Amino acid sequence: MLEVAALDVFYGKQQVLRGLNLRVGQGEVVALIGPNAAGKSTTLRVLAGLKKPATGNIALAGRNIGALSTAQRVAGGLVLVPEGRQIFARFTVEDNLLMGAYARRDRDSSRGDLERVFAMFPRLRERREQRAGSMSGGEQQMLAIGRGLMAKPSLMLLDEPTLGLAPIIIDELSNTIHNLATNGITILLAEQNAAMALSCAHRAYVLESGRIVLDGEAAALANAPEVKQMYLGS
Repeated sequence: MLEVAALDVFYGKQQVLRGLNLRVGQGEVVALIGPNAAGKSTTLRVLAGLKKPATGNIALAGRNIGALSTAQRVAGGLVLVPEGRQIFARFTVEDNLLMGAYARRDRDSSRGDLERVFAMFPRLRERREQRAGSMSGGEQQMLAIGRGLMAKPSLMLLDEPTLGLAPIIIDELSNTIHNLATNGITILLAEQNAAMALSCAHRAYVLESGRIVLDGEAAALANAPEVKQMYLGS
C-alpha cells in the first residue's frame, strides 16, 4: 500500500532522514521505533505532506503522492493522528469528531460514521457534549483517533500515541490498534514505547539518527539482543 524510497529530509542544513526506505502492506500494522529525535515524527510529517523531502519517492497504492498537498493525501485515504493529539480544546467532543470529516465529499453520510466511532469508543459518546480540553489524556487520544477515523482512512499514521499515558490506558490503546487493523485499516505506528509497538505490529523498522538500522517481523525484532538491550530494558 505504501512505498517509501530513498527519502532524504533536512531542517535547514541538518539532515534528519538519510536514504529512508520502508514499506507498509495492505492490512498491516507496521511499527517505526527508535529513540527520541531519531526521525520518527519527521517521517510521518513527510508522509502526510507537512514537510517536504529533499529527495525520495512516496507512493500510496501505486500512485506517486509526493507532489500532493496534505488535503489531497487525506482525500486519498492517508490520515495522520499527530503527536500530542492536537484536539480543539474549546470545541465539544462531537464537534472535534465532525471536523475530521470536513474534507469529505460525502459529509452527509458522516453521521453514520460518527455512530461507528461512538461504538468503538463508548466514553466519547458519554462525553459528546463535553469540551474536549476537559477530558483526560487517554480520552483525548481516543478522540484524536476517532477524529482521524471520520476522514475514512485506508492508511492511518499514528505518531507517539502512548505519550504521557498511564500503563492501563496504553493497554487499551493497544487493543484499539488491533481493532482498527481488524476493521481493515492499515497502520504505520511511530512509537518510543517499543514493547507496546512490537506487541501490536506485524513488522517493524528501527530508526536511529535518521537511518533504518534494523527491520523485520515484529516478534523477531522483540527477541533480537540489540533491540532487547536498547529498547526493551533487558
